[in-house]
Amino acid sequence: MKLPGASLWLGLAAILSGVAAFYLAQRYLSESSAEVERAWRERYASRPVLVAARDLVAGRALGPADLARRDMPAAFVPGGALDPARLSVAVGKPLLLPLRAGDPIVESQIATINEAALATRLHEGTRAVTVPVDEVSSQAGLVRPGDRVDLMLAEQLDEGADRCVRVKPLLESLTVLATGQVQADPAEGAEAMLRCGFDATAYSTITLDVTPEQAQQLALALRVGELIPLLRGEQDSTALQLDERIEGAPGCAPSAERSKNAPAAPPPPGRNIELIVGGDAAAQRLRQWVPQGRSRP
Repeated sequence: MKLPGASLWLGLAAILSGVAAFYLAQRYLSESSAEVERAWRERYASRPVLVAARDLVAGRALGPADLARRDMPAAFVPGGALDPARLSVAVGKPLLLPLRAGDPIVESQIATINEAALATRLHEGTRAVTVPVDEVSSQAGLVRPGDRVDLMLAEQLDEGADRCVRVKPLLESLTVLATGQVQADPAEGAEAMLRCGFDATAYSTITLDVTPEQAQQLALALRVGELIPLLRGEQDSTALQLDERIEGAPGCAPSAERSKNAPAAPPPPGRNIELIVGGDAAAQRLRQWVPQGRSRP
């Protein structure tokens, strides 16, 4: 037997539950919408940053005319980007990477005060020369600015029908000034490179401190073969005493041995002429070689 009004109470309870659910759903949607809107506003809020006013090359010392102020959405501002209030951090410092007009100025792209321009590190009479390396010849990218290397030259030779490969010492105890675009004071080593924000192992060239005569040797060597750097120990000052090695076909031999075994050049065409020299003494017979095309004396 049903109690009178039971269905009415059930109906009222269902209506109240629906109203409460609607209210809570509306409140949740409203709060969620406000949270999303706040996040988007923060993400795309304008933030003033320093940018390159024009295309800039690596190594250029930044001046006020090279920099400009621009508002950018916060989500697109890279970490370490300089605020216009920190203009003095950038002015007068060389760039470590090239920039396009409008690119933000990031602190890690600027050399610190202890990282002088490369030209200031060269002594009187020396020059900087950059040579290519790969992962193997750079000791897996572990050669650092301030290290010293010896250089060997590997070149291919054609001895008639034979193909030979010759390896010979070229230069020794050269100081590495830079690896790729990274240079650092030798006393600071890897710490300075990390401060610049570079991967210390990602480079394909090394820059060496050489004399002009050594620069000539390097220029010729790069034309005829491949350079092989040999990393020296920090305190190693021994001379590089190596003879050239040549491998390949059986006819291959070191240049000194080839010169020694080379057949003597045939004499120029001509003939022997017998001379009878007289005078107060007894006559003497002499033979004189006269090359073809010359008259006798």
